[in-house]
Amino acid sequence: MTGFNNQSEIPDNDLVVVGRVRRPTGIKGAVLVEIYSGIPDRFVISDTVIADGKPYEIIATGKSGDSAKLTFANIDSIEKADHLRDLELSVPAEELPVNPPGIYYHYEILGLNVVTTEGQKLGNLTEILETGSNDVLIITPEQESDEKKPAEILIPVLDGIIADVDKESNTMKINLPEGLL
Repeated sequence: MTGFNNQSEIPDNDLVVVGRVRRPTGIKGAVLVEIYSGIPDRFVISDTVIADGKPYEIIATGKSGDSAKLTFANIDSIEKADHLRDLELSVPAEELPVNPPGIYYHYEILGLNVVTTEGQKLGNLTEILETGSNDVLIITPEQESDEKKPAEILIPVLDGIIADVDKESNTMKINLPEGLL
């Protein structure tokens, strides 16, 4: 995740949040990081992340339970590391690993118009709830003045639910589970 020298080279909308600093660990400046992908060894030495608008180069990595243990250049004490507590870590979108076909990062599909395979418009994908067993799509319907629609539609992401994602037309087609609406 190298290839950029400072934050001014990367527009904010090209950054993707990949984790959050939980707390310092030890006295030499290492921090424990919750990695949102659930893969604590996703970083390697010399990777660079952005936190609070500043780049941080990783000079040591490790794992502690489900967390990544990272040490950054110029962060060499528990006091300096404590300033990173609760900050989110971002990387440029082009630095993310490429997903296999049919698998999407949340940022890639949030905001899509959601329709059923029969053509019924459901609304916009406004949030994705991670439940542990499966994600749940939260769709906010467009409200017409004379229509009574639910405030949100919750669709569990199970096998066969997402039929197609067309990023060019900004549309996701889903196989609506029977009895959901």
